[in-house]
Amino acid sequence: MFGFGKSEADLQKEALIAQSKKMVTDLLHKMNDASPDDAERLAEMIKSRCKDDKYLPFDFNQKAFKAVRRLQCNANMRAADKLLHDAAKLAAEEKMKERGTKLADARKFFSKASSLGADADWRKAYQRLQETILLTGGVQHKGPTRAKPANFAPANPNHAKA
Repeated sequence: MFGFGKSEADLQKEALIAQSKKMVTDLLHKMNDASPDDAERLAEMIKSRCKDDKYLPFDFNQKAFKAVRRLQCNANMRAADKLLHDAAKLAAEEKMKERGTKLADARKFFSKASSLGADADWRKAYQRLQETILLTGGVQHKGPTRAKPANFAPANPNHAKA
């Protein structure tokens, strides 16, 4: 048409690109509040979609890969934080075995988040909280101890309080 409009093939190609971009962005939005396992599954779906789709532009793919990495890191950070706070509650309740399992699970998510590029401030805060939790609990003794021996002294009969 004399060079004024786009051909039918160009319009179809643009529609395919727009549809592919919308599918990828919808998957990215699903990753916002996903658990680490779901985030990993969605990340694989997005990566395979971007690699297989020949119509998606290179710069869009690169932005999508960066967003996938950031969102996957956030999911692992959220899971590690939740497990750390659960472990802190268990340590305060003197449930040491459960505390240990929560800390072990949190370490897995911490290492995954660190490998995905977690912020250095968050990593330091995680490590400080983990050390605090490890030092919390496990010191309650039932009965007398060397620091607090049992009171075997007879009661003072002339004392006003009984």
